[in-house]
Amino acid sequence: MRIPGWMSPGWIPRSIPTPLSVKQDVLLISALFTFNCISFSAWPQLGRVPTSPWLVLVWLFGLVMLVPLVWRDSAPMTVFATECVLTVVSWPIMPHYIPAVGVPVALYAVSAHRGIKLSLPALLISFIPNGLAADAAFRAYPDHAAAMSVFVNNGIFFAVAACWAWGFGRVTQATRRRIQYLEGERESAREADVLAAERRRIARELHDIVSHAVTVIVLQAAGAARVAETDFAQVTRSLGHIETAGKQAMAELRRLLGVLEDSDPGSDALGIDGLKPQPGLADLPDLLNSLRDTGMPVSLQVAGTRRELDSSLDLTAYRIVQEGLVNVLKHAGKDAKPRLGLVWKPQSLLIQIENDMNLPAVHGSTTHAQALSGGRGLVGLRERAHAAGGDLEAGPCKGGYRLTATIPFSTPGVSSVTRGSSQSRGDQGKVPV
Repeated sequence: MRIPGWMSPGWIPRSIPTPLSVKQDVLLISALFTFNCISFSAWPQLGRVPTSPWLVLVWLFGLVMLVPLVWRDSAPMTVFATECVLTVVSWPIMPHYIPAVGVPVALYAVSAHRGIKLSLPALLISFIPNGLAADAAFRAYPDHAAAMSVFVNNGIFFAVAACWAWGFGRVTQATRRRIQYLEGERESAREADVLAAERRRIARELHDIVSHAVTVIVLQAAGAARVAETDFAQVTRSLGHIETAGKQAMAELRRLLGVLEDSDPGSDALGIDGLKPQPGLADLPDLLNSLRDTGMPVSLQVAGTRRELDSSLDLTAYRIVQEGLVNVLKHAGKDAKPRLGLVWKPQSLLIQIENDMNLPAVHGSTTHAQALSGGRGLVGLRERAHAAGGDLEAGPCKGGYRLTATIPFSTPGVSSVTRGSSQSRGDQGKVPV
């Protein structure tokens, strides 16, 4: 409802918001009242208000008795009883106004919102006011034959209308229950998909942790075995790296189990100091030092201005670097001299890992890689990049091998995730890098 602009502002609102349900109820009552007046009333006589002012009361009564229909959905039984009583009470004015629409509409609400044990008796009860409304024909027509004809026609109409309202209400209730059932099934399917995705994420995280740790441990143990009789100091360092890798793997496994157990109070007894964040590019120095300690020199070159990445993208970039360099170590050994390049572009991060050795031609590299590989190789690395909205390419280049990955800073449709719930894929591969 609009208020004229010339009225004093401040204490009188310029507009009053009206709920949609109120507008629908006003439209419904107006339509029902109009239909009732035209079809089941002596409206030519009702129009004689100037000569018979008391007819205004008939108009008002016919309109007011439809107002309870506003509460038909919240209190259908009360509204139905009210409409039945008002229809019976209106017997004195029936020659002028026959209330024919209130009872069927209220009966529909009872049938749609209540069970058959209540709605079926309501259908039978509705025949009482409808019968009185049909009997009004004998008062409107002096001719007995004409009155009987109108009585039969009105009686059949009211009976059919009541049965139709009841049946349509039952169909509406069944349809609503079907929709609720389908919505429940869809929600269950969505929860199942989320659970399956979480299981896949956990499997990928376990692969990340175990594959990297086992690779480092096996390589360190192999190196220590070769120099056990000539360089005991190197053996000591290798054993230290094995211990460090094992502790890191155990800490990450405990973190992952802590997520699964939802901070189980018993974790304190196991010595878990809470959930640690997932690694990111800030942890690259530790990773590079670990690889250098194995005897494989790794050079790092950074270009551009570093940007703060979302935790999921930061973890993805770290895992690609980690798996790429570990693959170099697995397939080319300590003689490889990989070069790691990080190029910070305006909209993305470019990761490049280059190695001058033609890795597939390295003697024994394929067999050794199959023994250490997680079985996914470049497939897992590409899945990582694609999950972040980027891309990954790898292949021979100028007598060597190059891996190039692009990680965009923002991925449309992909939400950020915390490091504690990263969805990266850690598939150590048998394809050399």
